[in-house]
Amino acid sequence: MIQLETYSDTFKNEYWKAVGDRIDTSVRRKIVDSCKKYMPSDFFTGSQDEFQSLILAPLENLIAAQAYIASKTINIMNQECFRNSNGNKPPMRAMYKTIHDSYTSLADSVVGGTSLRVRIVRKAGLTVCPYCNRDYINCRAEKVSGAQLDHFFNRSTFPLFSICLYNLIPVCGNCNRVKSSKALTFASPYDSSINWAEDLTFSYHRSALNEMEIIIEAKGNLENNMQGMRIREAYQIHGDEVLELIEKQQMYNRTQKDELQAMLGRVGLTDLEIKKMVFGPKITKETMRTKPLGKMMHDLHKELKIYN
Repeated sequence: MIQLETYSDTFKNEYWKAVGDRIDTSVRRKIVDSCKKYMPSDFFTGSQDEFQSLILAPLENLIAAQAYIASKTINIMNQECFRNSNGNKPPMRAMYKTIHDSYTSLADSVVGGTSLRVRIVRKAGLTVCPYCNRDYINCRAEKVSGAQLDHFFNRSTFPLFSICLYNLIPVCGNCNRVKSSKALTFASPYDSSINWAEDLTFSYHRSALNEMEIIIEAKGNLENNMQGMRIREAYQIHGDEVLELIEKQQMYNRTQKDELQAMLGRVGLTDLEIKKMVFGPKITKETMRTKPLGKMMHDLHKELKIYN
């Protein structure tokens, strides 16, 4: 629901160092040699450290690799990753178990007294969950994060992606728990191909009894997020906020605005400044990362023509 930008080179280098401290060089080489048997031929581009290019691969590369594996080489991947590819939850081979299990110590790793979970949230510029845009995920101490790290591609199914930076999404516990390992093609907040302004929009339906239904229209894989994480159901509790906004908009007519300006004339407030007093600041793409319900209120402000 909230688009996230790519991380800075400084943070990517910091993350890679933490990974390198936990995965032995020999294991890295074995994993690269193994995954080349089932990964797309163009995934590795001849970089000096192919394991590093895997760990720091942009989301679009991970999506392309997962789609290739699912359609062409899933059996080969299972043979490489698991000792017995038949049956439920077969045991992982040792080198893949190494990368799978390293996630916990990596997530708990500390730099400058601050845990990785906290640093990821800060580097992403977040204080609210990017999946639901409802719950806060800000830290409560330097080593106590309010966020969980969702594996966009489940690490039990795709152990190769267990610690890929752009496979880890800082989210609230509710979204992480409800999403779990559902077999749906979700939309990632790191996906730059999505039109986040137009492909997911909020509106409302107000009944004669003043009951409020919040309507969320989603396109493409964003619809899987709405269904798989039960986000539509979660939003119905916010009908009072929508009703309050509508009532404010109805009260803020030209006559009242003129009265406010006359009353506050000596202060010299502009129309925009008065709107900020009544409705709060205009919500932007950037402030949605820190404001609960930011996307919903942004779209309703637009629908009600509050900020033209």
